[in-house]
Amino acid sequence: MAYHIDLYLTYLRLNAKSWWQYRADFAISMVSLVLHDGSSLLFLGVIFASIRQLQGWSLHEILLIWALEVMIRNVARFFFDVPHRVHMYVQSGNLDRLLVRPPWLLLQIAGERGMSLEAVGQILVGTAALLAVVPGLHLPWWSIFYLPLTIVSGVFIMCGMHLLVACLNFRLTNAIAALSTVTWMNKFGQYPVTIFALPLRFLLTWVLPYAMMGFYPAAFMLRGGEYRLYGLLAPPMGLLLFGLSLLVWRVGMRHYQSTGS
Repeated sequence: MAYHIDLYLTYLRLNAKSWWQYRADFAISMVSLVLHDGSSLLFLGVIFASIRQLQGWSLHEILLIWALEVMIRNVARFFFDVPHRVHMYVQSGNLDRLLVRPPWLLLQIAGERGMSLEAVGQILVGTAALLAVVPGLHLPWWSIFYLPLTIVSGVFIMCGMHLLVACLNFRLTNAIAALSTVTWMNKFGQYPVTIFALPLRFLLTWVLPYAMMGFYPAAFMLRGGEYRLYGLLAPPMGLLLFGLSLLVWRVGMRHYQSTGS
């Protein structure tokens, strides 16, 4: 384990050095992504310029949900953007090259292509929004411990969910369309799930559990007992989903056949 941790940190350091050699490109990427999430904030501001609440949720409460989703999504991209890279290795045959090496396969993919350092800008945006909105919400004292736990479990939920879809590459060779669709759905996780129709609520809670990343933890801290069950389910769901994705990954690898590229 110590060997793999040291190897991952080495990969991270080398990726940072690589990005630093192209400072202008790195800065442009960061700024463009910051503006992307900034446009979402502008959209919320425009909505709440006309209304005071959205089905009982205030602007500050929705900003808490939004900030959690942005932070979780980009921490996952920063450390483990592996699912979006798997299809390239399968199609090109480069997965065979990694299989003959001793380190964990997922770690190698993360080190070579699965770290999105430009996500730092979006992490800073999410962090700034979180720090700005939390003082005015009067959250319970235990949120000091629950908030970091929510972020960690949310990262596991997102990584696990995307890795499960990426395992389709072992059967379909290129499942990037399915993964792109699932990734796009995270936009719904930036808002209270209660504003959507019942089928979409079920989808975002139990099938593509983006609501477990931001909404239910935030609602648990804001509304207490009404959302206690979902709030307590959210942290263990991250570990369960990521553990399931690793099991499916191992099964997929046993059935992997080289493309011969």
